[in-house]
Amino acid sequence: MDSMKSILFVVVGLLVGAAGGYWYGMLKVDEVNQQLTAMTQQKTLAQQNADRLTMANQVAIKKWSTELGKLVMVSVPADVQATSPAVPDPAKMVDSARALLAARDGIRVSLDSARAAMDSDFDALATELGNPKMAPAKVEQILQVLQQTWPDKQKNLNAATRALLVELGILPPEKPVATMAPTAAPAAAPAASAAPDAKE
Repeated sequence: MDSMKSILFVVVGLLVGAAGGYWYGMLKVDEVNQQLTAMTQQKTLAQQNADRLTMANQVAIKKWSTELGKLVMVSVPADVQATSPAVPDPAKMVDSARALLAARDGIRVSLDSARAAMDSDFDALATELGNPKMAPAKVEQILQVLQQTWPDKQKNLNAATRALLVELGILPPEKPVATMAPTAAPAAAPAASAAPDAKE
């Protein structure tokens, strides 16, 4: 009889252990599934962000050519009919040409600003290197000046590059830095009233 009880206890223990092991195993499976789901979501989000960035870059690349292209295509009206060409209005055509040049000048200003950040030291270096009678001492002098002035040039170049990227729509415009209003000086204390005249 005791042996039967022992066997029963062993069987029950095995069943309880098996149930506990199954429960623990299912917990681990759920944990792994949750990790896989999180990794998949992160990968999908990263891919979506990469796709958006690629699209934004493609739009930025075509921004100026698209804007200029629209102005070019409307500068002279198309034929109304193949056999009856429209007569362009000279005043509108001149206005279209002016708008086209204004847009071109806006692009040129942006590009020239980035180039101007390099300023004349680079041009002087290119000129000297292209000189048939190049003087190494002159090249050294220009490079020394460039080294000394580079921190300011770097700031200007960074600012010009950022302005270019903002105009292309790749970067958002910088928010103006809020300046704190100067604290008002405390009001002067009212002058003490004169003492009353002594009675004679």
